[in-house]
Amino acid sequence: MDVRERVVLITGASSGIGRELARQLAGRGARVALLARTADRLRALAAEIDPTGPRAIAVPADVADRAAVDAAVSATVSHFGRLDCLVNAAGVGYFGEVARMPMDAFDRVVKTNVYGVVNCVQAALPHLRERRGMIVNVSSGLAKRALPFLTAYAGTKSMLNGLSDGMRLELRRHRIHVLNYCAPETDTEMAAHTLHEPGAEMPPVRRGRPVGRVAARIVRAMEAERREVVEDPMFAIMGVLAPRLLDSIFYRVMVKRYARD
Repeated sequence: MDVRERVVLITGASSGIGRELARQLAGRGARVALLARTADRLRALAAEIDPTGPRAIAVPADVADRAAVDAAVSATVSHFGRLDCLVNAAGVGYFGEVARMPMDAFDRVVKTNVYGVVNCVQAALPHLRERRGMIVNVSSGLAKRALPFLTAYAGTKSMLNGLSDGMRLELRRHRIHVLNYCAPETDTEMAAHTLHEPGAEMPPVRRGRPVGRVAARIVRAMEAERREVVEDPMFAIMGVLAPRLLDSIFYRVMVKRYARD
């Protein structure tokens, strides 16, 4: 997919991978619609990308709110005249044990990471069919092998992988391409915004990959129309070849450190 002059709607565009993707896609000639809940940050990013306005717009919405998503997609098409690509980069994490996880926190994680993707796909699909467009789902390496205390987040990303695989086949007859990108640990603000069990705050990212490098890899995968990219497959491979060893490592490194009973 040649991203030049393509209209791309990016969720989670106020920070992290979504924000950097918006910058890089715009830098390669795409026109971008920026979707997230924080309207002020979206407007600042739109002004940074294109101070004159026509090539970047803010369409504030919560991906868990279908009516708000419908309005954002309509605003995108009204402004640009079409929609070529949807990037599902919005996500929320949870750090803590499933056994003590409040159901309202679990509900928030699922509604953002799973319902949000389905809401956006369903709202965008009529326009993507017209353009034979693309859907990009930003998943996680944790979808291939979950870490303790990030279990709920990993579970939703595993479901996103399954959704990507199924949608890829369901939408093939409409010539819509689906890319599933399993991101590595990335140096973003996610840890600061992650929900957490009281007393079990998520540690900051120490050796995450630069967000600019991750975004650049996604752009290249879009241009090459890749099916799936798993940036850090080591845990997935070890999970097949040496699952008990991997369990022991995770137990020593994380459970003994963060378990509270």
